[in-house]
Amino acid sequence: MANRIIAALGIGLLGCLLIWVATPYNNFFLNNSYLADTYFPVAAVIFMLLLVLGVNPILSSVNREWVLDRRQLALIFVMLLAATVVASSGLLRMLPWSLARTTVDINRSAPLAQAFARTGVPPVLFPDAIGYDVATPASEQFLDELAPGASIPWRNWLRLLPVWGVFLLSCWLVMIGVGLVLFPEWRENERLPFPLLEVYRSLLPEATSARVLPAVFRERLFWVGAGVVMFLYALNGLNYHTHGRFPGFPLGWNLSEVFTEVPWRYLPATIKSVNHIYFFLVGMAFFMPNRVGFSIWSVTIAYGLYEMFAVAYLPTHYRGAVHDHRNGAMIAVAVAVLYLSRNHWRTVGRVMCARAATDGDRLLKMSGWMLVAGAAGMFLWLVWAGVSSLLAVALVGIGFLVSLLVARIVAETGLPFIRIVGLEPAYLMALLPARWLSGAAIYLAGVINLIFNLGSRVSATVMVSHAVGVDEKAPPRQQLWIGYLMLALLVIGLVVCGMVHLHMGYTRAYALDGGNQPLNPWGAAQLAAAQNNLLRWVSNSWPWPSHRLGNLGFGLVLAGALQFACMISPRWPIHPIGLLLVGSWYGQMAWASVLIGWGIKVLLVNFGGAAAFRRARPLFLGIIMGEVFSVIIWTLVPVGLLWLGHDPADVGHIAILPQ
Repeated sequence: MANRIIAALGIGLLGCLLIWVATPYNNFFLNNSYLADTYFPVAAVIFMLLLVLGVNPILSSVNREWVLDRRQLALIFVMLLAATVVASSGLLRMLPWSLARTTVDINRSAPLAQAFARTGVPPVLFPDAIGYDVATPASEQFLDELAPGASIPWRNWLRLLPVWGVFLLSCWLVMIGVGLVLFPEWRENERLPFPLLEVYRSLLPEATSARVLPAVFRERLFWVGAGVVMFLYALNGLNYHTHGRFPGFPLGWNLSEVFTEVPWRYLPATIKSVNHIYFFLVGMAFFMPNRVGFSIWSVTIAYGLYEMFAVAYLPTHYRGAVHDHRNGAMIAVAVAVLYLSRNHWRTVGRVMCARAATDGDRLLKMSGWMLVAGAAGMFLWLVWAGVSSLLAVALVGIGFLVSLLVARIVAETGLPFIRIVGLEPAYLMALLPARWLSGAAIYLAGVINLIFNLGSRVSATVMVSHAVGVDEKAPPRQQLWIGYLMLALLVIGLVVCGMVHLHMGYTRAYALDGGNQPLNPWGAAQLAAAQNNLLRWVSNSWPWPSHRLGNLGFGLVLAGALQFACMISPRWPIHPIGLLLVGSWYGQMAWASVLIGWGIKVLLVNFGGAAAFRRARPLFLGIIMGEVFSVIIWTLVPVGLLWLGHDPADVGHIAILPQ
């Protein structure tokens, strides 16, 4: 048994290394479809399919005892999920690039340099010395390219590793602690569906079967669903790469020319025009609870109608109201989630202060202390960096709530493309008087936003809360070790994938096709808002937008009422989760696909009953995997064309998953 676990760890580490090295170059230098940027990461799935559909059948024909069993494959998949947290478009796409951009901006802007001098933020947080007209060669060459004859300044970045490493480790302890503490409560007591676990487990063979291939890959309906989706994407891919010689197949609609009269012309463009139907979301809607799927699309349409009438007939309408409503809803849902699990939190507090009597108690005890240690580490680091104690507590609390919310949303919906668009530290700070704030808090709030809010696109909390459920028979002791393993892989990935990003930044000035010049403009700009907020605060133009308070309160009350209705009536049709997505890019991107999947499911259940639902399960798993197979194929096609010598500027790629 020990040898099989060691073998799985070795194979998993190999897969992690491939993800850490290949993902940055694929995403940014090749400017190809992203591989590790969802909660069902394509890079991890590719590696698992190679093992399940390629390696295992070969091993079975040679020596049956060499075949990777369900437990080994589950462990490998857990490691791959951990690898994508740092390899995704989250942390490392933003943090080093944004630090370099801030350093260069300070060098070039006297007002910004003066503002930073007032913050007291330690200069050791930046790759170069900071100050107006101070040379910043390490930062400038990272954003552009190495000067001729220069070498990569590894030393400048290595000295940042201990400082930022301590903070990131503390943040990850909070995220992993939240995920480990809440998974047993959500899964066993609150009975949340965790739809993504259905898809994860479909990649694994049965524990009790002698067959090598997973059961779903032997289902005819699975291949029907996958084949139809792959055929549609094949038409679009051939149409794109042959410049129209093959017919394409539209996967969206545009009704803008129909809605031209007042008030219909003011209907949001994301409802009148849907650019892409995502089959992964169509399939996931099949596994969502009915009222969750209904809420995602119906709330989006309801708010679209509200926006339409308000713009047409209320000249003083504040268009940012939906953002305020969403923030209020997030506060209400977070409070409700904590209230529902209040007994569980009491149990965690009790076992943390006592000797663990069972493995379940030991899991809760160690997870609770991980959360506490991470929160304490974040607090101490922020205070060291110049943030007041009260604001440091607030920033830690925001990080905790964001981690809690994104894990809850994915556990309820299974949406693989999601992040928390709300509860931004700067947004909440804008509700406070300027005298309560400090320059260090304003700038480092941007860092918290980068790690937790923007980073919730691929959050360690979600990954660990799902990783411990991949193997449904994993005991508490194994779940705890999964948390330790994930933390270790995050640290290793920070170093390895960070070095890949640095090497790529210093040796590549722009994408191979010329599409991104510089190489990573979006990631480098993610602390620009914090810099602008700092300048506003220094110039005494910090706002107190009192008009937001009413909107914030409305969203809070509405979401609270919907949550209460869900708690007292299982038949209540509207879930507050729709309010957490409304008006965000993720909600606008997902609503139409969820509507289609939800509608098909309702028809199946109403006319065929539970038996039809069970029979259709392989079909919808096939629809999901068909889109994943298509991503794999049409990501490799541009690479093949480049290898054959085609002009990089003409190759491009078809967009399948959101980026």
